Amino acid sequence: MTGIILITYGGIGEELLKAATHIMNQPVEEIELVAVYDQSTTADELPVQLQQAIEHLVDCEQCLMLADLHGCTHFNIARQFVEESRVALVSGVNLPMLLRVLCHRDEDLITLCHYAEEGGVMGISTSCEIEKQGEISH
Repeated sequence: MTGIILITYGGIGEELLKAATHIMNQPVEEIELVAVYDQSTTADELPVQLQQAIEHLVDCEQCLMLADLHGCTHFNIARQFVEESRVALVSGVNLPMLLRVLCHRDEDLITLCHYAEEGGVMGISTSCEIEKQGEISH
């Protein structure tokens, strides 16, 4: 099974996990939450938090880190922990991405990353009045 680390601003990760647990109607195991706040100590404290999260998932064959925002401080720090065939990182976490990952946790890490990306993108849909009228303008 793949361990999952949600790395998000504030309580976003906790709320995503609550929603996923509710939708799946079962507890989610082997998942760690790392909440990030804009503080001057973040760059010093976050590597320790991520290392501890990975260590808590030591019984898992592999670990997937899901971050909320590509290019931000916590994403860049998490990239340092990527390890071929053991630890991967995907950004842009949303509820459909998390659900997709939770349903395919037994896949190899590369396949699971593709499922994560696919789930995140497939979860995005647009509906607007212009679309309904068939008059999409550019």
